[in-house]
Amino acid sequence: MDRLYNFFCFPLLLLGLIFISNGFVGFVENNTVNNKNNIQTANQINKLYSEKEITPSDKEITLKGPPITEIVNEKLIVKVRIKPINPIITSKIEEQINPSLQVTLSDKDFDYLDSNKKEFVKTVLPIIINENQNILMIRSFVNELKGKLETFRTLNNNEIRKLNEIAQKYNIKYQNIHKLDLVDEILSNVDVIPNSIVLAQAAIESGWGKSRFAKEYNALFGEYTYDDAEGVIPLERENGDTHLIKAFSSYSNSVESYFDNINSHYAYEDFRDIRNIMRKRNNFSNVNLLVNKLSTYAEDENYIKTIRQVIKTNNFGIFDQKTISY
Repeated sequence: MDRLYNFFCFPLLLLGLIFISNGFVGFVENNTVNNKNNIQTANQINKLYSEKEITPSDKEITLKGPPITEIVNEKLIVKVRIKPINPIITSKIEEQINPSLQVTLSDKDFDYLDSNKKEFVKTVLPIIINENQNILMIRSFVNELKGKLETFRTLNNNEIRKLNEIAQKYNIKYQNIHKLDLVDEILSNVDVIPNSIVLAQAAIESGWGKSRFAKEYNALFGEYTYDDAEGVIPLERENGDTHLIKAFSSYSNSVESYFDNINSHYAYEDFRDIRNIMRKRNNFSNVNLLVNKLSTYAEDENYIKTIRQVIKTNNFGIFDQKTISY
């Protein structure tokens, strides 16, 4: 009986061992395959994210340390640095309670000049003074809007339209900007330029009105342009240069363009910063502080010295308090 029992049990035991062994091997193989699949999937994900182009969303980041604002938009980073003005410069601008009175320009004011210079100054100076008076009218209008905003916190559509036109003229962003911030920025950028400085630069850049560009194209300040419809090619332009000299229909347009340039271009931010302090202290008497910030106007390393010399030699400072009557 025992032999018969052993005869049946032994094959069953052998089959069981084989079955169990196959199951264990299958488990190991399946587990290995799954691990390989997991590794492959992870690699695919990593590859997917590494190849994916990540475009930053519009955002504003404020960094610690110096006051820097970074605006990230379409992979373009614009940094705005708030640079303090040298205290030595500001100390030279004293607050003036009662500034010198404006005096009306007359023909006698030109008598001390020689004939060639007299003709040029007599022609150009009234245009410069007129442009400065136009600037003061703009500032007066914007100041009125500022008072209205501070009192009523609103402007009518016509006032908003005019304010936006002024901002656009001087390349100031006006969309999605609080109107009080906009008027402050306009008042910070748009202001007068001392007559002596403008007159000296016009004399230097135009050869006292004798240059080809002044005679044929009314260009008093040698402004550059890259628009073929607005400029003419300089005769002495170097190979590889593409700039043109901006042409105008009149001296008045040339003067207006110069004022727009100084009051809007980033190259003259330091000039405007010094002028803002002068405005707050009601004192524009030290014009050399402004002249010092005009080095970027020309490539000549002696340009600032030349402006100073022209102002001093020709006594152009007497014209800074002049006005004209209509």
